[in-house]
Amino acid sequence: MTAAILEKMRVDGTPSVDLDLREIDPARFPNVFASLAKAGLDPQREPVPVAPAAHYTMGGIAVDIDGRSSLPGLYAVGECSCTGLHGANRLASNSLSECFVFGERAAAAALGEEAAAGRPKPPEWRFEPPSDETREAVWRYAGPMRNPDDLARLISNPYPLARALAASALDRRESRGGHLRRDCPGINPRLDGIHVVVHPDGGVTEEQWF
Repeated sequence: MTAAILEKMRVDGTPSVDLDLREIDPARFPNVFASLAKAGLDPQREPVPVAPAAHYTMGGIAVDIDGRSSLPGLYAVGECSCTGLHGANRLASNSLSECFVFGERAAAAALGEEAAAGRPKPPEWRFEPPSDETREAVWRYAGPMRNPDDLARLISNPYPLARALAASALDRRESRGGHLRRDCPGINPRLDGIHVVVHPDGGVTEEQWF
């Protein structure tokens, strides 16, 4: 869908396409219609301009079947984790199911874990939100339609997540789910069930977990 919308925008030379909601009862989506009205749009009278935007990232902190990460005592569940449950196209219902399933497993595992003797020393590094330049670069070079030349531009980005995203997308030479490569438009069967794992040094490995 995203690729089709982007192609239509390119052909028409427009920044958006029109979404016709005039036959939709506003009571079904009250928050959506309220937000549109706040933006000065009347979806009951005219089509609404829409364009693709960034959605959920497929991936996160690598964990085992109990939500346990490589850092002792750290468990990750839901959209911040990478369990494989959500597959190659993350949907809201998938992450909800993931929270129910892995939330219970992680809680049970954590209760059975021995308390650490002491807390690790906090690192000097502190999280800094991405700059506007990084946000724009990620959208431009690692957006819905990707190619290796653009992705390579992000490898030296100062923001760690931008570098990790680019490294994993460069390694995955195929198009699957939300990951679309113009130079590799088809699915590569060799990568079925394979997770691309980014390590602290920036290197990547391909791993089959289950």
